[in-house]
Amino acid sequence: MTDIAPTTPRRGRLWLAAAGVVALALAIAFAVTVDPAGEGTPVAQTSSIPASAPGSAAPRDEPVANADPRSARAQIALARAPGAWPGANGLSGVNGFPVLNTASVKEFCSTRGRDCKVAHTYTDRTSYDSMTRGSGWTFEYFADFDGVLVISQSLVPDKGENLVADCAAGVYDQNWRDFGALMVQHGRGDSVVRLGWEMNEPTMAWRGLNAADYIACYRRAADALRSASPRVMLDWTINGHNTPKDLCGGLSTNCYPGDDYVDIIGIDNYDHHPWSPTKADFDRTAAAPEGLNWLFDFARAHGKLFSVGEWGIMPTADAGRDNPEFIRWMHAWFAEHAPYLAYEAYFQRCDGDFSQSSILRPNDAKCLPNTGSSDVYQELFKR
Repeated sequence: MTDIAPTTPRRGRLWLAAAGVVALALAIAFAVTVDPAGEGTPVAQTSSIPASAPGSAAPRDEPVANADPRSARAQIALARAPGAWPGANGLSGVNGFPVLNTASVKEFCSTRGRDCKVAHTYTDRTSYDSMTRGSGWTFEYFADFDGVLVISQSLVPDKGENLVADCAAGVYDQNWRDFGALMVQHGRGDSVVRLGWEMNEPTMAWRGLNAADYIACYRRAADALRSASPRVMLDWTINGHNTPKDLCGGLSTNCYPGDDYVDIIGIDNYDHHPWSPTKADFDRTAAAPEGLNWLFDFARAHGKLFSVGEWGIMPTADAGRDNPEFIRWMHAWFAEHAPYLAYEAYFQRCDGDFSQSSILRPNDAKCLPNTGSSDVYQELFKR
């Protein structure tokens, strides 16, 4: 999704963030194991039993009382049976809008009729320091959120394209260690970080103009971040539907940093470019390169769980109208793939002519009502 730079809520301004199946298995195929010893203890990466292992028991999608609601690892490790979403253990949520804080997330989730287990937030990107060691506000604004935090974290600040090579050379390793230490300090070391997300989107400063530099920068940041916050889960996410020829060699997965540096593979999937007027169109786009099913298959081939960290309707793009059926098709997709779906978060945003993905905001004069999508979302996601 095309990116708009945020300003920090600490400064008292509202801001918008960047846009841009164990089908019949008890064990979730998962690149990391849950370590009950505490967030300061490194967790070994292991291979898990394949979901289709003969003789494995059917998953029981039941809540687990002693699973820490703030622990990404503990929550993602819970069994999720196919056929329902969110179910008892599905991680479903939203970004904070119009402010990235607990109150905005709770307002959305209260309106939909079901608590959110995930809050998606973003760091400020005016400088390297502000997006790493200066991001304490990111955690302070969700200090009272009793769920999993997903943080979208850029690799360089806005307009910092020329810094990617320096990052790759290790110039900013200390910044990344400081960001990891900040996560632990705020009790959020066991969170998901979407590191260098949407590298195949043309407006991102860290976009894959040079795939080798992007990969090297991602790896340096990942290693330094993990050294200070060993329980962090790293999510490598692409922008759905299209990769320009000058980014990642025209294919997003050319910028994949490697299995050792990724815990979750994800996509930002909006109903635009192309939009889906019919289910056949939705399925065709999902199967095409850079699509939902295409990347899901890539994730499973690499033994990774999957995420949809941003998704939503886009009536101001090529659709030109509200599309409640897109909500229905996405929900069905989540339900079908629930055992391998780490989390999903709807993306709330409305800023005039560019983006009007917001739902469940009937009294916001700045937002299109998107009544059809709001009704369908509320119907399906309150279950």
